[in-house]
Amino acid sequence: MTTIDARHWRPLFDAVYEMNTAIDHGDFLSAVASGMSRLIPADQTVIHMLDRKTQRMVFRILPECRYTQAELDYYAAHPGGDPLVEYFEKTGDPQARRTSDVISTRDYLKTPHFIHCQQRLGFVHTLALPVKINADTIGALSFDRTQSNFTKRHCALLDAFAPHFVLAWNRHVDPWAAPPEPVEPVRVRFQKLGLTVREADVLFWMTEGKQNPEIAIILGLSLGTVQEHVGNLVRKLGQENRHAATVFALRSIA
Repeated sequence: MTTIDARHWRPLFDAVYEMNTAIDHGDFLSAVASGMSRLIPADQTVIHMLDRKTQRMVFRILPECRYTQAELDYYAAHPGGDPLVEYFEKTGDPQARRTSDVISTRDYLKTPHFIHCQQRLGFVHTLALPVKINADTIGALSFDRTQSNFTKRHCALLDAFAPHFVLAWNRHVDPWAAPPEPVEPVRVRFQKLGLTVREADVLFWMTEGKQNPEIAIILGLSLGTVQEHVGNLVRKLGQENRHAATVFALRSIA
């Protein structure tokens, strides 16, 4: 069993807090996706829930849905073709798993699911947590990456988050509620300041009050790499130092 290092409890608690204060965010599932995307960095974070009785379904994708309609239609017609879906349905395993836990990467790249749904976007690695609220309400929280695979620690973080999600869903007045008008994610707005995706990630955590060592842990980067990103973004924003860049960034999204 993989244990969660003490330094990772804080971002987990932050994600749980964000979810449980969803009324302030205006949308429960968006709050879940937002908190989890910061807990487990990925190119794409997806949460979807289904009511089997009514066939009502809701989902959120961060940073945005990049699938074509043909890709969505293929998945809807062949959900069992996803190796993780097949694994969860066959075993009933309630724990988070990576695609590489159930099929080799080489074999996965040959599956119709990858070819028709993930190949264009290059999502080679997926981490998923099956969610079961009751006999009728089910869903999943999943993460996709094009490069490095997820770790056992990421699986452990998801497993620790799962019971909190079920409790929050059952306490929420209407988790099926439609989302409000979309608001552009903060990190996307930072990119429009001329920053790279990773520089925007670092700047986001700077505005959250995190110091470089903490940002390195959260993003899975070396301290030297984070320091390099900070230097680059300070220069690109035309600011004198880290503090000035943080203040400038907060004012730019006010």
